[in-house]
Amino acid sequence: MTAVRLLPWLAAASLGALVPWVAGAAGVAYLPFLAAAAVPGLPLGRAAFGRTPVGTLVGLATGYAASCLVCWAAIRSGFTSPGAFAVSWALEMLAFAVAARAIRQPLVPVPSWTARDSAALAATLLLVPALMAAPYRNLGRADEAGTKYYRAYFTADFVWHAALAQEIGRFAMPPRNPYMASESLHYYWTYFLVPSSVAAVGPSIVRDVEPVLKVNAVATATLLLASFFVVAWAAGAGPWAAALAVTLVAIAASAEGVIAIKDLTAQGRPLSLLREMNVDAITAWKYNGLRIDGVHRTMFYTPQHGLSCALGLLALATAAWGGARAGIASIGVVGVLLGLSATVNPFLGGAFSLIYGLAVLADAVRTRPPVLSLVRFGVAAIPPIAALLWGTWNSMGEGAGEAVTIGWSGHARHAPAVTLLMSLGPVLVPALAGLWPSRKFPVVPLLISACGLLIGLSLLYFVVLSEASWVGFRAGQILIALLTVPLARLFGALWASRRNGLSAVLATTIVAIGAPTVVADTRNAADIANLAQGPGFPWTLTVTPGQQEALTWVRRHTPARAVVQMDVLARGRAHWSFIPTFAGRRMATAIPISLLPRPIYEQRSTEVRSIFEMRDADAAHQTARRLRIDYLWVDALDRQVYPEGTRRLGEAVGFFDRVFDNGEVQVYYVR
Repeated sequence: MTAVRLLPWLAAASLGALVPWVAGAAGVAYLPFLAAAAVPGLPLGRAAFGRTPVGTLVGLATGYAASCLVCWAAIRSGFTSPGAFAVSWALEMLAFAVAARAIRQPLVPVPSWTARDSAALAATLLLVPALMAAPYRNLGRADEAGTKYYRAYFTADFVWHAALAQEIGRFAMPPRNPYMASESLHYYWTYFLVPSSVAAVGPSIVRDVEPVLKVNAVATATLLLASFFVVAWAAGAGPWAAALAVTLVAIAASAEGVIAIKDLTAQGRPLSLLREMNVDAITAWKYNGLRIDGVHRTMFYTPQHGLSCALGLLALATAAWGGARAGIASIGVVGVLLGLSATVNPFLGGAFSLIYGLAVLADAVRTRPPVLSLVRFGVAAIPPIAALLWGTWNSMGEGAGEAVTIGWSGHARHAPAVTLLMSLGPVLVPALAGLWPSRKFPVVPLLISACGLLIGLSLLYFVVLSEASWVGFRAGQILIALLTVPLARLFGALWASRRNGLSAVLATTIVAIGAPTVVADTRNAADIANLAQGPGFPWTLTVTPGQQEALTWVRRHTPARAVVQMDVLARGRAHWSFIPTFAGRRMATAIPISLLPRPIYEQRSTEVRSIFEMRDADAAHQTARRLRIDYLWVDALDRQVYPEGTRRLGEAVGFFDRVFDNGEVQVYYVR
């Protein structure tokens, strides 16, 4: 069997082995549910794009996104039994099948696909197990004593996603804010609807959201890298040029690791100190400047953004094969993909829609089609607009407008050129050569990439949220994804001109400069032995066996919608999501670092602190009742910070009843 035929089998086997490796038997048990969520889109994807891996990829991505919307419709309608979800899924399958049968020939003119293309795609997908195996194996891993470990920065994302999934699984629509139970949740939670529903009503083996979310993340990372490949492949430079471009942006986009190593060496300090650094954020540490996360961090921490990005990139690839002269059916396909992207993440979906519109205008200037014919491109705007209206109806973005600042401000003003080169230099600089027009390759992919880079840089430097790094992260995803096009063109041109030696030197140089960032960052993401204190938070969070026993008690003996409160100020950026994540219960207030910051979180957290300080039992009880707290959580940290208050809490019989005590943790019922 040749290497070309072996690579797809190797990729499939590696990805298949990754699931039990990182998620165990529960992850394997969840796979059929995840497959069922994605399968409905396959007939339509293959009908619209032809029977190629592109059609399969589009089908799986759209199928999963559509299944999330079907889950939403079932929850919104109040039909949340296993049978109701099964009927909803069957109707979804039927609708997609009927739509697919109505398509007599492919709607999108995808170039012919060969075994070499499949092999190059498979080689790209091998990056998923290579990057995710170690960090996800150690995510929530228990030692021999039973203590579980969660490495930063999973504590800001995966831990929060576990809380979010359990909140959605309570089937309140829109969901409540688990960190302020009195309010609805203003967040884009679409991606989590499928795993949340399965974990809520599925068999007992899949009721734990952690392995379910792990498998979802692995699948989404696979879709994301595959969509990167399709966009790079659309550049027309050949499959291996596309595979090399994707590999380079995935493992060697940032020079921050090399700079960190250089600084440590110059200071005579050991390289082991890389363990104590946020290696992919040296621009923030060194210059207080903009941060751009690498592809690996999207795979590790933010799969919801990864799915939105994948759908948006597939829309741009579809546009690359039609340009300003695309047919109405192809335009409609682009619109559907952009709309689904916007349902998952309104910001990214809107950004990709803007890129598409600008690229079509640029191609229209170049090709000069009849002006009236451009009116048909309005069809592509309908699904994204509908998606944004749907998100508004579900209160996803409420308050976000007030948090936006337009203009050159904040981190963008701190060494803007230097931080950009540190974050993207290894791939950005050579990609500039690939932006040069060439008759060897199609023009439309180049226009799309150029428009994407323009919009990505504009968002990076001129749009800021109250959570200052958020827009930079999303803009960085756009920039990195669309740099694959000029990189593929560059290496395709070098190979076509038989400059193989130069291309090898260039690729090796990029890897030498950029790979240390991903290697160090991936190693750190898997390092749960580092229990040292980081910059305002511990590098690794622990959940002790005693805490786990108490958390299990809370799950089994308190109502699903009970409000269980801990003191959040004493924990800071450490166990800020402890109760919602590990007990699956709401809190009256917290300081959620993954949501937009609001003064009310601090204000109410100060009120909660007065309960734990316990100067007056009656006043503390009135505060707890006013905040609608049902239970109080007290563990070793609370007794250390509030020794007198927690002692008095135990004596406040008639106000607070101790309902659980294992020596390490006490739980009090608020009468």
